[in-house]
This record gives sequence, C-alpha cells and structure tokens, in this order.
Amino acid sequence: MEESPGLRHFAWESEDMIGLHCLLLVLFLLALAGNALAADWLWAKGNIHTHTTNSDGDSPPQDVIKWYQDHGYQFLAITDHGKMTDPVPLDAPDDNFILIAGEELGVKDAKKPIHGNAFGIMQTIGNAESRATHVSSLAGLVEHVRKAHGIPQVNHPNFGWSFGHRELLSVKGPYLLEVFNGHPAVNNAGNFAYLPVEQTWDILLSNGKTVYATATDDAHNLKTISDSKANPGRGWVYVHVYELSPNAILDSLAKGDFYASTGVELADYSFDGKEFRVQAKPGKKYLIRFVGKWGSILQETVGDSAVYRLTGKAEPNGYIRCKVISSDGKVAWTQAYRIKG
Repeated sequence: MEESPGLRHFAWESEDMIGLHCLLLVLFLLALAGNALAADWLWAKGNIHTHTTNSDGDSPPQDVIKWYQDHGYQFLAITDHGKMTDPVPLDAPDDNFILIAGEELGVKDAKKPIHGNAFGIMQTIGNAESRATHVSSLAGLVEHVRKAHGIPQVNHPNFGWSFGHRELLSVKGPYLLEVFNGHPAVNNAGNFAYLPVEQTWDILLSNGKTVYATATDDAHNLKTISDSKANPGRGWVYVHVYELSPNAILDSLAKGDFYASTGVELADYSFDGKEFRVQAKPGKKYLIRFVGKWGSILQETVGDSAVYRLTGKAEPNGYIRCKVISSDGKVAWTQAYRIKG
C-alpha cells in the first residue's frame, strides 16, 4: 500500500523530533557535567606554618588541630622544628579536615637564622648542612627540601634581619615565600635599612624568579592570646582544589594555584593573558590594587570587583599581580602572572 504524503510528512517530523530530543538530552547532560565539574573546584582555607609541643609550641597537636577545625579552616600543616609530626594517627577519617605532613628546618651552625618549611615529606628530614657562605647555605636549605621530595618554603626572611633579595636571588625557583608571617618578631614590614618582604618579592619577580607568596601564622601560642604572642588566625592561604585531599592541596601549593590572606576573602580571580579580573567577597570596603614589575602600581579601584586590561608592549620579566586591601587593614595577595609578548 502506498504511503500517503501526510504519513510520510509525519514520519519525517518524528525523525526530526527524535534527533532534536537526542541533541537536547546530550546538551543537558553536558551542562550537568560542566556544573558538576565546576562545583568540584573550591577555595580551601588552610594554615601552613604551625607548631605544637613536639617542638616549641605550647599546646599538643590534638589541641592545635581542634583550634583550626573550630575556626573554619579546611586544612593544616603542622611544621614543628626538626621533626615531622606524623599526620596519619592524628587525621580523623571523614571529618572534611586535611592534615599535611610538614617540618620547619634550619641550617646547622648558621650565624643568622635561616629557616624554611618542607611540605609533603614522608619523614623527618632535619636541618640542612652549613655551606661556605650565608648565601649558599640559604640555597642549600631549599635544595635539601627538594632532595626529600618536599615543596620548599622560605620562611620570614626579615627575622633576625637574616637575608633579603640579594641572597634570595641565588635560590632556584619555584618556591614559596612568606610575604606575611604572623609571629610578632619577624619584621614583615622591614625598617629604615631593610625592605618589606612584599617589596623583596617584587624584586625577585622582576628578576624573572618564580616565587609564590604565602601568608602564615607561625603559631606557637594557643593558651595566651596577645599581640606579643605568636597566636593562630593571623595569616593563611586559600588553595584552588578540585577535591579536599592532601594530594590536591600539595599540587596547588606546588604550582602556585592559591592566594595569601590576612583576612580578605576573594570570590574568584582570573587572568586570561589580556584581562585580570578580581571579585572580593562583599561586605567590606576594598581597595583593589593591580601591581606590575618592580612593584609599580598599575591601577587602583575602590569596590569589591575590578578589571585591569593590559596595554602596551610586554617587557622582559613583566608580570601582574593583585593586592586587595580592606578598610580594616586586612589584605589578600594573588600570585603573579607572567605577561607574554
């Protein structure tokens, strides 16, 4: 029997509709997958410089961990002097709080303090050996951490006025640098003779070094809260991770996918090679400052969001970073992005 034109038309419409429905279903599933993937990424808050009674802190590891859990942190690196405090027996399962293996180490017989942290190590690695000069000893400490397969951080360079940009230029990157350390004796801001650590960071960046800025507590004192004590809650990092796990956190630290803060929280930020976008969490008054080579101020915006658009020709070792300052004096520092020509 010959099919009528009307039936053929209906069949074509049905095939078209089936195809359309399949396409819509695929797009819907892709959208769900994209949303799920986006939801997997989060900014996780953690402190990466902390001491317990296993070295010179005033509280046992369990009490230190509880303080950070109770105050909204999602991870913690215990970095006792000369000892890796094993996180395994301290890490409660399914508590959504991650402990990172770490240690603070120094240089044997150094005339001035040379301190650094090692993250992600498997066991205590101990102090680095002293070398012929102060400069080579500093570089040797960072190498010592790398040989132990750890992620190195250079701690509080202005502590004891130990070293500055001249010495740090000899250290091979990438490594982490404490631009802010919450201990009251570390001299973050410098003085008439020594640069602020943030300015030291700009000099290193301007010389082509890959250095990631951190803010830390260097907490020693939980039992007495005072401006003169090394208390918790003064400096931390927000790492950009796809899941809350030690490996994800360490990976973000290693590649500089995090920002440092003393109290400013960012909703997000991004740089696509042409535009740097920053969005701070609403609720405070902010000055958003974009900073370039040698610490030059490129643009300042009052508000909780800002965009900086690159202009002109890129110069060697050029970069851009952002510093967000709230009206209460708290700060967030993004990492620096290299500007390509």
